[in-house]
Amino acid sequence: MTALGPGELRARHRPGLILALAGTRLAAGLCLAWPLSALIAGSGVGQRVEGDRALFEGGGYLLAELLRLRGAELEAVARGLLPVLAASLALTTAANGALLVGLDLRGRLRLRELLSRTAARAPTLLLLGFGTGLAQLLLLVAGVLALAALPEPLAKPVPATAGQAALWLLVALAAGALGGFSDVAKASLVRHDSRLGEALARAFQCVRHRPVRATFGWVPWALVFLAAAALAARLTGLCDVSRAGAWRVAAVFALHQLVIVTAVAARAAWFARALRLVATDA
Repeated sequence: MTALGPGELRARHRPGLILALAGTRLAAGLCLAWPLSALIAGSGVGQRVEGDRALFEGGGYLLAELLRLRGAELEAVARGLLPVLAASLALTTAANGALLVGLDLRGRLRLRELLSRTAARAPTLLLLGFGTGLAQLLLLVAGVLALAALPEPLAKPVPATAGQAALWLLVALAAGALGGFSDVAKASLVRHDSRLGEALARAFQCVRHRPVRATFGWVPWALVFLAAAALAARLTGLCDVSRAGAWRVAAVFALHQLVIVTAVAARAAWFARALRLVATDA
């Protein structure tokens, strides 16, 4: 299989891959959520008519009681889920790699070739993802330290609050730009089958030539996902699963899956743009 031309790199060409990755995310999410949900359901909250919503009503009184009475069990379950969480992070890296590889290839995807190409790039992608996450964490820590160093004049609360908001906005923009740059480097790894240093050099070149696209090109797709999540949350509230009717639960489940599919499709659209960027700016 050969690579697509820059004009052919479109997420809509891989609907099957997007649905398969959304199903993988669903399975991974169930593996993470099932032990916690079973423990909460066994606490008696699951017997209430309003379901888990009762945990957050009345100021979260039931949630506080659940943490007080079953805190040790929740902590034990959380510790047991750490290996599953680590495996999920590795699976996320592999899924992103498979998405990049699938978007870059021409013709019908063959599972064996897709997995072999993804596995060949997985260690470098995992290293790049870990480095990006660490750098974003350091940015967050630096933001917290800078926030603590800011003066808090009681006489001027409005300027102080504005300064804090500006600082967090700056940290968020820096973290977002770093994430966009990392995705462009991942696209270069896949598109040009390059080493990490070469991929980073190509990503820097893209940032020099097209700074906004290379760092914040993901923003439109993130807005699409946020709009879908907000709409799903609104419709979930209208379904009101605390009332009788199996269709309500089925509708909420379908809405959640649509949000997952939208998230994967939005990431695929951004990855396709990143691939076009490194293909035309090589």
